[in-house]
Amino acid sequence: MTETTGPNRPEPKPVSLDAAKTAVVVLDLNARCHDPEEVCSKLMEPLGGFLERVRQASVPVVFTVSLQFKGTPMGEVAAPLGRRDTEPVLHPDAFDKFAGGELQAILSRAGTENLVVTGSLTNVAVLYTATAAARVHRYNVVVPLDGVNAKSSYEHEYAIHQLTVIPAGAADRMQFTRLGMIEFR
Repeated sequence: MTETTGPNRPEPKPVSLDAAKTAVVVLDLNARCHDPEEVCSKLMEPLGGFLERVRQASVPVVFTVSLQFKGTPMGEVAAPLGRRDTEPVLHPDAFDKFAGGELQAILSRAGTENLVVTGSLTNVAVLYTATAAARVHRYNVVVPLDGVNAKSSYEHEYAIHQLTVIPAGAADRMQFTRLGMIEFR
């Protein structure tokens, strides 16, 4: 067995994406993120600005909110993200937001090849959804390290590490960047 000194910490690199073949998923950033005590609140400002750039490039945006919040005030997408009426909100009953098939159907209809995965928590929805995107659905997955977070640095770093080592070639489909380093062409 090989010993390591800690988790892989991928260096963020600039990413240039074809806008016509890219989509952005925003995982589980609902009204709870209005509370500054919630870790997801820290994503509101950077993701709000990023999503404006995404929309200017005509890149589709899909939101998810946990099924438990559907039909309640907490079921709304966090206001600072500026969700448009044309942007779907899915309520899959799983950490992997591809569960149930609705997300895959939307991405397939849009001709998506590149999937930017944002949201909270890195060690739950982001980890499971990004893994399924790369391993099962064969998307090129982009994870902006400042567009995802978790309740602790350990949980965040371990989840990012896992995305760098998932087998069967899935880790090769992962790219790590920062929101400001993503360009749409």
